[in-house]
Amino acid sequence: MNDVLRAIMERRSIRKYSDRPVEREDIETVLQAGLHAPTGGDAEPWHFGVLTSREMIDALDEKARAAMRATGIERIVAMGENPKYRIFFGAPVVIMIYGEKVLRKTGTHLSALADCSAAIQNMQLAAFSLGLGTCWIGLIRYLFPADRCMAPEGYDPLYAMTLGYSAGPEAIRPRSRREGTVTWF
Repeated sequence: MNDVLRAIMERRSIRKYSDRPVEREDIETVLQAGLHAPTGGDAEPWHFGVLTSREMIDALDEKARAAMRATGIERIVAMGENPKYRIFFGAPVVIMIYGEKVLRKTGTHLSALADCSAAIQNMQLAAFSLGLGTCWIGLIRYLFPADRCMAPEGYDPLYAMTLGYSAGPEAIRPRSRREGTVTWF
């Protein structure tokens, strides 16, 4: 199996991180992978915010937990009420992914969500190739409509991605795939 297919098949979401810091050069390489993602109409509707301050990550984690408690969705409320739950799982780096509200190049907002998703996938595969773990945090756009989560003007917070070194093999859960999800015509 080639390296690209291996990365796609073996990458897993990491939900427990070691305290080992991530080198700035590795963070920049991961970001470059995101910047090279495919994008509809060459719009590049993304902006990335990089948090490496433990205090900032913890403060945003607390804001997320408070927002989770206010959702009214039983499962999400329960996570927010759990004093041990951390939406960023103790990762030393969190990358915020913001999408343009209205795309500069097309005047619409139609591809920001898809394009930013492609950017995250690129970043996750790049991180895996560097021996780093990641987890895509999809709740961000639902938790921070008012706070804006440090989004630059003209952008909405869409996702976050944790980045760091796995706390060990026990932090990696095996993944199974659902049957019956492909139909040949």
